[in-house]
Amino acid sequence: MIKVFAWCAPLVFLGACSSGSVDQPISTACDQPTIETTIDMFLHESEMHITSFESLKCSGDWAYAKAAVMDAQGAATKETYLFQRTGLNWVLKAPETVCGSATSDVSGPVESEVPQDLWQEACLAA
Repeated sequence: MIKVFAWCAPLVFLGACSSGSVDQPISTACDQPTIETTIDMFLHESEMHITSFESLKCSGDWAYAKAAVMDAQGAATKETYLFQRTGLNWVLKAPETVCGSATSDVSGPVESEVPQDLWQEACLAA
């Protein structure tokens, strides 16, 4: 009996370890469903949810989105989100970190990580 358990136990654990879903591909597309799902993931911890997805603009590995959100008490606000695609994930970025220093030129500062075609909307929105 012990021999049978010792032989079967690794198979049980191996089966448990391989139960991850291979059939569900991870989407890194810059489209509304993908970005909205990413925002929802961030909002979940704060008990907030999206009431309307207002806009999305993409450039290379960057995405800038606007959404109306509501908290658990029913307070509504409009929020903006700046993401950078890193591998298989969209990573939320702080504009004050990636936009560079303020400039009077609307094309954006040289040290900005944000693509020029997103810079004005994403970095001057704050």
